[in-house]
Amino acid sequence: MPRFQLLFACVLFAWVAGCNNGPGSVEKAAQTDDEVATAEMAPFQNEPATDDQEDMTLPPDDDADQVEAGKSEPAAQVAETTGPQELQLDGIRFVVPPGWKRVKSQNNIIEAEFELPRVEGDEYDGRLTLMGSFGDPQDAIAIRTAEFKLDPDGGPMKDSMKIAGVDATWVDFRGEWKGMSLRPMPPRADYRMLLVVIPFSKNSAFYAKLTGPRSTIAAHEEEFREFLRSAKITR
Repeated sequence: MPRFQLLFACVLFAWVAGCNNGPGSVEKAAQTDDEVATAEMAPFQNEPATDDQEDMTLPPDDDADQVEAGKSEPAAQVAETTGPQELQLDGIRFVVPPGWKRVKSQNNIIEAEFELPRVEGDEYDGRLTLMGSFGDPQDAIAIRTAEFKLDPDGGPMKDSMKIAGVDATWVDFRGEWKGMSLRPMPPRADYRMLLVVIPFSKNSAFYAKLTGPRSTIAAHEEEFREFLRSAKITR
């Protein structure tokens, strides 16, 4: 074969081989499908939550009030306990007797509030409030004394008891209860209040106050003492 024809044949063979390195018809179809699928994929989204989504993470108003007051229990009314329940508050914990019903606290200062069922013939349930506070306990006792028109033998009668290894003060008021001066109310005759002051330090204490008709408070008095004796100071 002449040299020129041989060179032309080699160039032609190399050109054909190079063309065969491209994708065939099946490969082209697959490549086209992949490109379309890639084009149709949504881009990654990293947008902030909408207002509605943010609201879903917030507790209801009543629950928010409890978080503000350092409380881990629901603010709405809770069913009566069927057995003893532990109550953890700021710096102290108790064992709550069965039958006491936790209710919404009147304000954010009160850490926990319970309703103790009235006895037959009484118009009102007993009410127990629990809270810690700074200041002189004698001032608190004076404020509670002013809420009563005391019976001749109505006290305030003071006693002491050991609670969580410390000397606590027990104050017993009996007479006509007029309520707090900032919240006037019709006086309630034959009432009783048990105020217990558990010192945390020289300038701070924990207060347990049980108020209600005298007969209802008498029915729960020993139970209340057991509740206090269950206390453990955690601070």
